[in-house]
Amino acid sequence: MRYRFFAKTWARKLLKFALVKDQMREIRLDPRRKEWIIISSQRASRPMTVMEKRSCPFCKDSPEAKGKQAPYWLPNAFPMLSPDEQGTSALNGTYQRMPGRGYCEVVVESFDHSADLCDLTPDELESAMKLYRDRYVELSTKEGVNAVLIFRNMGKLIGVSIEHPHSQIYAIPYVPPIIHEEANASKEVCPICEEVKAEGRTVLSYDSVKAVFPYAPRWPYETVVIPIRHITSLAEATDKELREIGMSIGRIVGCYHRLFGVKMPYVLAFHQTPVLSSKERLHLHVELYPALRAPDKLKHWSGAELGFGVYTYDFWPEDKAKELASICEKNENLPISSKGLPEPNAV
Repeated sequence: MRYRFFAKTWARKLLKFALVKDQMREIRLDPRRKEWIIISSQRASRPMTVMEKRSCPFCKDSPEAKGKQAPYWLPNAFPMLSPDEQGTSALNGTYQRMPGRGYCEVVVESFDHSADLCDLTPDELESAMKLYRDRYVELSTKEGVNAVLIFRNMGKLIGVSIEHPHSQIYAIPYVPPIIHEEANASKEVCPICEEVKAEGRTVLSYDSVKAVFPYAPRWPYETVVIPIRHITSLAEATDKELREIGMSIGRIVGCYHRLFGVKMPYVLAFHQTPVLSSKERLHLHVELYPALRAPDKLKHWSGAELGFGVYTYDFWPEDKAKELASICEKNENLPISSKGLPEPNAV
């Protein structure tokens, strides 16, 4: 009931859109690749222009934030999945489906309408990581949930519809294929532990956390934040590890913005054991995918990449690692302000 109440309030009073209740959410299995696809047609009614501060549902004076302390979470007003979704499953034959049941939440790390993660203090970042952990633990216990996904979309070029920085959490009824692949790749030797040991691609490090440039990246300045201790989820992290994960993310985001002197659009994703009871066990890590390869140039996927999964990288990874590490060395202390930086004019 809480999800429906917040969704109706946010959509009606702030976004001035109504949830379309007569359209179903459904999860279909793509028979060509055996991958699940979430079909959620009512999402087309969500606002696609960036909402500014005067109508922001995440600022301190909004009805949704009333009585809350940042960081806080609330149900997504335009969810891909709903815990109340009706429908039947068909799990045999070529065309398989199941109801679009699940949970979609928003995490607001700060009441500051223009504060990215790099603009937060270490204490604020630690609090945000603890909230991510708490939501992961609670959603892991929900009936039918097989994976909890924590991620962040940042920047107009990424397609965000609300200007106020925020992260999202999806609790879904299946394990994503990338998590399957990473778990399978970790059965004999943990590749994430190997990345911690590797030299020449370190971006920054703390006592319990290291950030590295991937050995074979897909994005120009892709970075991975790794707890040095082999833990499988945020639930296993100590307060110190959570703090240093948050500080590492904050510094990297700040250095992304420093790279070209513009606000770097990026996506961030926590890769961890899907739920507490999952058999899929993997080393917790956070992947960051910045979208710019130059101040005025976006990274675009080619036909080989989109059509066949044949990824290419236009630089030498070790060189880009040194470039990013050099900027991080000059920006050791948080917060690192991103305020006042222009949006990129990239194509």
